[in-house]
Amino acid sequence: MGKLKFVFLGLITMGAIGYSCKKEPVDSKIFVEKYLVGRWYVNTYVELELTNNDTTHKDTLYQIVAGDTARRWVRYTAAQKFVRNTDTVSFAIDEKGENITFAASPDSTWFIPYVRPNYFKTVFTRKETSGTDVKRYILEQEFRKQ
Repeated sequence: MGKLKFVFLGLITMGAIGYSCKKEPVDSKIFVEKYLVGRWYVNTYVELELTNNDTTHKDTLYQIVAGDTARRWVRYTAAQKFVRNTDTVSFAIDEKGENITFAASPDSTWFIPYVRPNYFKTVFTRKETSGTDVKRYILEQEFRKQ
C-alpha cells in the first residue's frame, strides 16, 4: 500500500511538471534577430557548383581548426547591421525567421537551415538555365560563437 501512494504522488508530480512546462509560441523573427547579435567566426565556407545535378566544382574555402589565429570574424548588431572587416551592410530577417536578406548590391537572400546555441548555418542558392543545362550555385557558411 505504501508503494502505491508514492507511485500516485509521482504521477501527480510528473503531470504538474508537464503542465507547467508547456510550450509557448515564439516569434521566430524576433528570436533570430536577437540570437544573431554578437561576434561570430566563420567555421566553414563552402562553394558548390552543380550542372544538371552533377557537381562540377566543390571548394571548401576555409575550414577553421581550433587554435587557428586566422579566423574570419563577423559581427551582427542590434541595429541590424552585418560587419565583416571594414564592410558594413544592413540585413533583414523574414517573418518566419528562415531567411536573411542583405542589402548589398545585388541583394542576396540566404536561407537559415538551423540555429543552435553556439552556431548557425546560412545557405545561398542561385539557379541559371542556359539551353538544356541548369546550373546551380550554392554557398554555405557555418558561424560559431566563442
